[in-house]
Amino acid sequence: MRYVKTRSSDATFDLNLAPILDIIVSIVPLLLLSVAFVQVKMIDTSVPQVVAEAVQRANEKSETTVTLKVSKDKGFTFEVVKNGKKTPTSVANKGKDWDVDALQAAALAVKQQNPEVFRVDLAPEADVNLNDLVTVMDKLRRTPDAQKIAFVDPANGQKVETELMFPNVLFANVIAN
Repeated sequence: MRYVKTRSSDATFDLNLAPILDIIVSIVPLLLLSVAFVQVKMIDTSVPQVVAEAVQRANEKSETTVTLKVSKDKGFTFEVVKNGKKTPTSVANKGKDWDVDALQAAALAVKQQNPEVFRVDLAPEADVNLNDLVTVMDKLRRTPDAQKIAFVDPANGQKVETELMFPNVLFANVIAN
């Protein structure tokens, strides 16, 4: 009689996990390093409800636009377009640095002439870095020395006073040339 030999080695095999471990060892440090360099920052922009409603109404039917051009070499230039008429206001640099106090004073003058406008279109040149833009936006947001600016609320016709000049900032030239 003949014995039939069965192969018991077919039922077992070795699983080679070395390639999978190589991938994990390579990818995990890469992901950890990339997460460490990504930081999200937020600027608190709480606005009173009356001002927020005025901003929304002004954005819907605004006839006046305010644009601020920012340049490291030339300084700041406000361009107010009201009823098709453009009025520029320049703020020169103080030496090699920006004169942000003069910028805030010029912004206050523009705001006092146009109290219904809460949006400014910011047009920085390519050489202006983000930290400088944040400084500029901070100066445009509130009046100096907590001065009040009055505007008429169109919903109820009452006079409202606020310290906010331009809380709504829109970047006019996001796409670089």
